[in-house]
Amino acid sequence: MKVSVLVPVYGVEKFIERCAVSLFEQTYGDMEYIFVNDCTPDRSIDILRSVVARYPERAGQVTIVSNERNMGSGFTRERALSLATGDCVMHVDSDDYIPLRAVELLAAKMEQGGADIVDGAWQRKTLKGLEQPVMPWNGGDEKAYLRVMLCQNIVTNQLWARLFRRSLYTSHGITFATGVDMAEDYSVMARLLFFARRTFINDVVYYYSDENPASYTKTMSPRHVISCLRANRIVMDFYAVNDPEGRFRTQLDIGLLNTLRIVRENNFSLDEAEKILPVRPGSFILRAIASLLRSRWLYKVGNVAYRGVRRIKN
Repeated sequence: MKVSVLVPVYGVEKFIERCAVSLFEQTYGDMEYIFVNDCTPDRSIDILRSVVARYPERAGQVTIVSNERNMGSGFTRERALSLATGDCVMHVDSDDYIPLRAVELLAAKMEQGGADIVDGAWQRKTLKGLEQPVMPWNGGDEKAYLRVMLCQNIVTNQLWARLFRRSLYTSHGITFATGVDMAEDYSVMARLLFFARRTFINDVVYYYSDENPASYTKTMSPRHVISCLRANRIVMDFYAVNDPEGRFRTQLDIGLLNTLRIVRENNFSLDEAEKILPVRPGSFILRAIASLLRSRWLYKVGNVAYRGVRRIKN
């Protein structure tokens, strides 16, 4: 079973060597590595090429391509996915790294049980060292997991620390959207899980770096708010078509309340947000909470109500 590792590269000259070494030293053999340079302004690609030269046994498995201009993570992840030829794909951010047996352990579990997604544990790497492992969710089947994820802010929705069957993307036409560079993980995971059989292992398979002050996820500009709104719009449009019975409507509506919180907390225009993502919850209670979240004076009350209903309804 061939595994394609997909790595977007931008602004990571301090971290790319560690990332690449951890990938090339994997105990699993049948792999390919696809690095997509999103016009990084630093020496990241030069450093990457120097690491490739140190691993001649892996060199033939490495593909490095460059975007013609800076396109953002959505476009870059999709380009990497389009170049993949493996049976499975693994997403790795270029300032992160993975344990030596990560691919071996994930692939073994997938082959053993035939799942479409295998999750593993992960650890946050800070300047102080590694924090305690975050274990994969184990509260029920994949539909229960999907409901919790759609509520947002209860479980993580990241693409990393997981192994995916590539056919899960190709068979259902699931792609990354250009311009959705924040919350792109959510926009994809919320659709993949709709179709997927999921399992997990408790082994740590990923080290998430919280050491990079320039990381895309550490800032929230108007562009990022728009990206979050578009990501949620992609998910809502998908479920409108694929879930006409509304089995996930309540959880989706709770997730929409979270987008209102993002809009308010970042002083983004409610009118502009409404053009991208209308928030029209189906139930009276959720509509009332949405009104509170829109209110200048009652926002804090709405936030408390949101947290309460999210805890009850997931």
